[in-house]
Parts: sequence; C-alpha cells; structure tokens
Amino acid sequence: MAWFIGSAVLLSIIPFVAKAVRTDVSRDFPVYNNHGQPDLTVDPKRFVSQMEIVDRLFDASSCELAEGSIGGTGYRRLLRFDVVLINGGDGDLVVGSPTDPNNPYHSVFIYSPCHKHYHISGFSNYQLLNMDRTVAAQGHKQAFCLEDLFKYTNDNKSSGYTCVFQGITTGWADWYYKQLSGQWIDITGVHEGDYIVHVEINAAHTFDEGANRYSNVIERTIHVPDPRNKVTIDNSPAAVD
Repeated sequence: MAWFIGSAVLLSIIPFVAKAVRTDVSRDFPVYNNHGQPDLTVDPKRFVSQMEIVDRLFDASSCELAEGSIGGTGYRRLLRFDVVLINGGDGDLVVGSPTDPNNPYHSVFIYSPCHKHYHISGFSNYQLLNMDRTVAAQGHKQAFCLEDLFKYTNDNKSSGYTCVFQGITTGWADWYYKQLSGQWIDITGVHEGDYIVHVEINAAHTFDEGANRYSNVIERTIHVPDPRNKVTIDNSPAAVD
C-alpha cells in the first residue's frame, strides 16, 4: 500500500491489527517449491466474508471521480470487498521503489496527483459480470503499495517490505481492505439480478509467478438488489489508498 501516511495512523484506521497469522487459510495455500519465484493468489474467505453493497456520497472534488473509480457525482452504489494477496511461492515478490528510475518495474508506477502517491498500472481487474459473462460493471482499482501486512505461515519472517521498497515475502500477504478508496465496483443503476463478481490480480502479468499453481482469479455469485431499494449508507471518512 507511494507511502501516504504513517504506520501508526494506518493501523488506527484498519479494522484490526495487521500481521496476524492466517493459519486457517494458509493450509489451503501452503508455500511450495516454485524455484524461488512468488505465486500470488487471493484469500477466498476474506473476499467472500467482507463483500457488501453500500451507498456513498461523492462530490465534484472527489479523487475517486478524477481517478475513474466512480461514474459520477452524488450517491453511488458500491459493491466493495477485501482483497488479500497471498504469496504462496517459495520466493519473495520483489517490486522495489516506485521512485527509482533504475527499477525494472519503474514504467508500471503511475503517479496520482489527486491522492499524491503511485499506482501500479494493470495490477488488478475488478468486474461485475452478467451470468453470460458479459461485463455489467467495470471497476478501476489499481494496486498502489505491495507490502507485508498478514503472515500466512508460522515459519517465515518478513523481509521488511513497505511502500518505500515494495514486495511481498514468501508466506506473507498484502491487504486491500474494503474501506479503501476505489476498493469497489460502482454498480449504480445495475438492474436487480444475479451476477458474478470477478477479480483478477497481476492482470497484466507484470510479475513472474513461475509455475503459478495458485489461481490469480477469484469469483463468486452475488444478488444485486433493485437499485430503488435502500442499502446501508456509508459516508464515514474514506481510507486513502
């Protein structure tokens, strides 16, 4: 998650303390011999358990409008969810500094003048699909800092990746929680019905994942209510990505 806020402030706005061991899921994605390469996948339990539909108010000054993660001003209906990126390969994902011109990934870092930090272009693809797999709504979230936030194995120590020098240690995970700006699909006006929530990580195949045993795609079905029906309104201060 370019560095935008002190670590203490970040920990004060996320729902619970990071760097907890997620052993219930790590059994499903044990670290394997990937010849020293990372292998990214999404924690399916958090993806499903944290999914919700809310309404949120945006005005013309919203960074979300400038960055394209909402389709207009006023109240927007958002389908939001957690994405936790597990590294199940036996090598670290090493991304490096977004400001280093000699970084081999330098070209994928795009500076956001509104949020005043870098995004990683083409990392994630969030879509709401019709049951025939045509696109009903497109999300626009980009990764902005890959770092160690959750520990998924008891054996591996973090290599110390942060937003200054990015990466994900083998056996660890990064966390994009649903309260983050843009961590959603704008479904304003989408008709009532059953849909597929589709998330793909490393979508542009920027980072080599070796054998890539664990899928980069996760999906689940969801019922979208009639857009005229009331849902929870969340106008609490947004966590800035």
